[in-house]
Amino acid sequence: MNKAERLQRIFEILLAEGNASTKYLAEALGVSEITIRRDINNLCSDANSPIKKVHGGVVYSLEKSGFEPMFDLKISQMAEEKKKIARMALKLVENGDTIFLDSGTTVYYFAKMLRSKRGLRIVTVDVRIAESLAEQPQIKTIVACGEVRPGYYSIGGAETVEFLEAFRTDKAFIAADAWNLDGVFNSSNFEVAVKRKMIELARSSYLLVDHTKFNKNAFIRVSDIDVFKAIITDQPLPSDISNKLSKRGITVMF
Repeated sequence: MNKAERLQRIFEILLAEGNASTKYLAEALGVSEITIRRDINNLCSDANSPIKKVHGGVVYSLEKSGFEPMFDLKISQMAEEKKKIARMALKLVENGDTIFLDSGTTVYYFAKMLRSKRGLRIVTVDVRIAESLAEQPQIKTIVACGEVRPGYYSIGGAETVEFLEAFRTDKAFIAADAWNLDGVFNSSNFEVAVKRKMIELARSSYLLVDHTKFNKNAFIRVSDIDVFKAIITDQPLPSDISNKLSKRGITVMF
């Protein structure tokens, strides 16, 4: 693949996905990350270009709303806030729990902290999370079948929803791209049916979202906010919102 072909392919990926990490592009095009960085610099050289560099990769447009960053871009963004959420969520886990783990980087940090617990049985819909849990012999890990979303590592599709039907868990820990009092939202429809099924089949569900997700909308509505027993976040919410959530039986943890 020559340079012109690479540039065209990078543009096509960004047009379809909205963003991509340098690592993802290098693997997709079969070249080194150094080569990809040079190609990105070439694509971004025009000040009017819709393609912009960000830490770890590139986005189609910084002004474009609603795109969902790929895993390798998200993992380093707001890492401390995500770890704070993960530590808070860990307080909700008891030894011997059965758990659904959603996909996403906040849940990934949470999964890595579960090594302190014993006797957990976990069903996950994320390849990276499954890989992390596999390093922890005291945890029984079950990976859902289905299609893997490239660059995001989530598992989804009709097969996945059908697979989840076999399980009933104590708890589900769910991620989202946006939420407000009217509901919880996701940027892509790929994971939506899976999230809904895990919420349906768990005795209690918990929403893990950093403060930037609050009072936002995304492409697809996943559920009512009322399906969650608690919202775990990294900053306090406005007092009027906390009061309204409390009246609806939803705890806010930060």
